[in-house]
Amino acid sequence: MTSKILDSKAISWKEFQAQMTTLAEARTTINQSTIIKRGLQYLRQLDLHSTDFKLAVKESYETGNRYWLWQRMIKENNINGGILNINSEQPVQLHDHPGAIGMVRIISGETEVWQFDIHKGNQIVNEENIVDLVRVSHSVLRAGDIAVLTPQKGNIHALRAISKQCRMLDFFIPPYQQSQRSWYEPLTNNWVDKKQISCRKIPQHTYSKA
Repeated sequence: MTSKILDSKAISWKEFQAQMTTLAEARTTINQSTIIKRGLQYLRQLDLHSTDFKLAVKESYETGNRYWLWQRMIKENNINGGILNINSEQPVQLHDHPGAIGMVRIISGETEVWQFDIHKGNQIVNEENIVDLVRVSHSVLRAGDIAVLTPQKGNIHALRAISKQCRMLDFFIPPYQQSQRSWYEPLTNNWVDKKQISCRKIPQHTYSKA
């Protein structure tokens, strides 16, 4: 799911952080569609030129792997978020964020995004952990675009920076457990053009390519 930033009242980083935290704390009492609607609206409104946003970026905690640089700006029980940085030399392989609603706003650059679901009725058929995936979205996101994934739809995804670098705001309500993340190694040739592919599902603790 993607859309363009709409004209709206700009808010500072402090306002954004307060509103997103309140939204995350209320997630057990409101439905998923409300979380998405409000969360994306706050992302649209965030003023990337505000002084407090620039300071928060400067003070962010950096981590990462071969696929991305992660600048964490919020980490609480119900929400995790910051800036995801990727480059054209290393596409981000298919992976998931189990149980999380993920909301993205592109800050700069362009990225190609593939989103998949596990085929309905599919089960891991043998000890090799082979699963069939069905593509639900394939899009190009540019500065100002927003996108979302949910636990039920489009949670398995891959990214490829079209520009030399791409930076995006990336927030999760609730945070997913990294130890529960899985990677999906395509067994289908030229999978980027396919609507249905077969993959080997690899748990985070045994995935050696990140």
